[in-house]
Amino acid sequence: MIKTFKKIGIIFSIVAVIGGTLTFVMTWNNLGFGDGFLRAWLSSFALCVVCIAPIGGVIAMLINKILRTLLPTISTVQMNVIFGLCMAVIMESIMAVVTTMNINDFSDWRHFIYMWMASLLTALPIGIFFSIILSLVIKPKLEIFWAK
Repeated sequence: MIKTFKKIGIIFSIVAVIGGTLTFVMTWNNLGFGDGFLRAWLSSFALCVVCIAPIGGVIAMLINKILRTLLPTISTVQMNVIFGLCMAVIMESIMAVVTTMNINDFSDWRHFIYMWMASLLTALPIGIFFSIILSLVIKPKLEIFWAK
């Protein structure tokens, strides 16, 4: 039972650090550091955790299955890097939609799409950095921890 709480704590801390950082950057990109920044960031972070955390597990399983089918002969390291990059782009795209929807209205779709793209492109380098660290360092250690 204690091991289950540890696993939940580890997953939650990873989601909190990555989700918190990326929604922070996306909220800053949409609003800047003004009066409503903290409220907007916290609500975007909460929405992303509630929406993206459950979806992320399903997307991760699907990407893993697709990559194993398409690239059966590549090394584990290469698979982990490709998996991480795919996850970064997909999950950040979803996170950028949620954050942009939370902060902007829908009166002008062109403005909405511009803000979504700007949010995604601003946070993407950070997300790619996180994905490489997760893929090469954290994921292999987690797989050993899950196996115990």
